[in-house]
Amino acid sequence: MDVMINAYADQVGFGTAALGRDGANVVLTALETGFRKFDTAEESDHWYDPAAVGSALRSFFLDDTQDGEEPTCRFSCRDENLRISTKLPPWELTSVENIRTRAANSREQLVGFCDDLIIDDEDGNVIEKRPYPLDIYYIHAPECWDGWHPRCDGVEETMPLREAWMAMEAVVGIDGSASRIGLSNVWPDQLLDIIDFVNERKEQNNVYPPPRMPDALQVHADPLHPAKELRAICMEHDIEFVSYSTLGTQHHMRNGGGNPVLGNRVIRDLAQRYDRSTAEVVLSWALQQGMSVIPRSTNEEHIYQLYNMVQYPPFLDDYDLASIDALALN
Repeated sequence: MDVMINAYADQVGFGTAALGRDGANVVLTALETGFRKFDTAEESDHWYDPAAVGSALRSFFLDDTQDGEEPTCRFSCRDENLRISTKLPPWELTSVENIRTRAANSREQLVGFCDDLIIDDEDGNVIEKRPYPLDIYYIHAPECWDGWHPRCDGVEETMPLREAWMAMEAVVGIDGSASRIGLSNVWPDQLLDIIDFVNERKEQNNVYPPPRMPDALQVHADPLHPAKELRAICMEHDIEFVSYSTLGTQHHMRNGGGNPVLGNRVIRDLAQRYDRSTAEVVLSWALQQGMSVIPRSTNEEHIYQLYNMVQYPPFLDDYDLASIDALALN
């Protein structure tokens, strides 16, 4: 599918949370539409299904039609710039070894089929394997707390975030399981502490693993709760800010009833004026405010609609952006 490249295209991915039993087919539809950037998490439960994501990716990129033969590539992951991110759940923050092992296992599950094999032409042996890394490996939350996930119940203590972060640095700097590392669901003071920790270690000599700033931060942000303080920190330190639930789904899940973001009068009026969906208006706002986004949908028509944000530039003017900014409740 031909794609009109725009300056914001790299800021748009496809989220895979809560896709249900048909998750693999939804991911396939997104791939066929043109998405090449996906976000998931290691929690294999009703909310995430990384095995389904990995299966869909393999099915799309590999041709398994020849019985008894090694599958061949229909597309090259590197040529297609496939970027898959996943997240380590907080109850797994138990040791450096566990964090590094889980990152390696997630890489194998999600993009291991992308590994390049360099063959010795003389005798046909594989002489080198070039692993294909995850894009971003996140700590999904810095610790467990009541209500975050049933698996957090009874978890009394996990690693301090600073210690866990050194394991994350090894995931990139030693293991090569991911190209980048990030944090998710942290408070501003926690993000600043990790930034300070990295800077302190950069001033020392022969530090191992190599100190590395967070490459990305993934948190909830939408027009009503735009996470201004965290966004400001990310902008100051050149950290990619990735918004989830940008379209207001967090409000719907917590409070029930309608969606106060997509149902907002200002958003609806802008959608009518531009002849675009309310989702496209909100995503345009987020992109133009410097956020990356990972929207999701199980509806094929909506998936094509979301892909418009990859193909075409955002469309709001300064007055529109200010009107949406004024909706912030905090």
